[in-house]
Amino acid sequence: MVNFLEQINVNDLALKIVEDIIKNQTLYGAKVIKLTSGQTIVDMTHAGWIGGKLVGEICMGGLGTVEFTSYKVDGHFLPAVNVHTSHPIISCLASQLAGWSVKLKKEVEKDGKIKKKVVFQSLGSGPARSKAKKEKLFEELDYTDNSNCAVIVFETREMPNEEVMQIITDNCKVPAENTYAVCAPTACLTGSIQVAARIVETGIHKLHELHFPLDVIKEGFGITTIAPIAKDDFTAMGLTNDSIIAAGSTFYVIDAEKEKEPEIIEILKKAPANQSSSYGKPFNVIFKEADYDFYKIDPGLFAPATYTINNLRTGKTITVGKVNHELLKTSYGLE
Repeated sequence: MVNFLEQINVNDLALKIVEDIIKNQTLYGAKVIKLTSGQTIVDMTHAGWIGGKLVGEICMGGLGTVEFTSYKVDGHFLPAVNVHTSHPIISCLASQLAGWSVKLKKEVEKDGKIKKKVVFQSLGSGPARSKAKKEKLFEELDYTDNSNCAVIVFETREMPNEEVMQIITDNCKVPAENTYAVCAPTACLTGSIQVAARIVETGIHKLHELHFPLDVIKEGFGITTIAPIAKDDFTAMGLTNDSIIAAGSTFYVIDAEKEKEPEIIEILKKAPANQSSSYGKPFNVIFKEADYDFYKIDPGLFAPATYTINNLRTGKTITVGKVNHELLKTSYGLE
């Protein structure tokens, strides 16, 4: 159980960023939609660089910083992100993780029978998750957000309607007028940036799956490439995943007792993407060979290329994993 002694309300912090985007929507390339039911949708499909950066920071509940840098791959010049947070567990697991499956079904008639059809489905990330607490993970985090607002992020090309937004309002138990959805598809600049900005979160999520002690993680930092904008969302899914798998590097400051350090290092060695049985080819190739069935892909693949940890107690620093530029070039189509 992870306890948070200080009260941090990630939805309140994220809303400040959302309000800035709404106020400067033309500057950031945003489209703001106010629904008759009271909720607000912020469409970031055509946002520029700063708009994409802000979406990444909204995902982290206002507790992370996304900055731009550059990355060279055998003569190829690529944009990249530096991401850092001093509240890694709240910002990454309680907010940024895409863990809430939001689905809307409607009854339709087919062949004389009434059936339920999915009319909207998207994984929700961002601080609204910590209000709804639909995931078992929150039993372990023991984190409560006392905001009177909810901000969810959808990686989708189809904007949510009133019924979808009402699901968010109802589950988060906030007024409709205080409910916000920030949306963008994968195949756009915002999509590429906000997925890259998940580098620290992806690393922590993998550690959590390996039963790494979350309470020792004090600081998080990561860097990875921003994938080239793809022609469609399916292709973009592969490129953005490969950014993290092939080029993503993470650095975590931990505070662990010397006696527990060997055990922690052994867990860490299992974390990098190259330890997965599915590793070695671009993600979309792996997905195709798995007959487009995510369950046939080793979930351990979804991890950064490298991890470095620095233990405050002992000063020990260790790096595991490897960056794979050949894999990245193949994925991106760089020649």
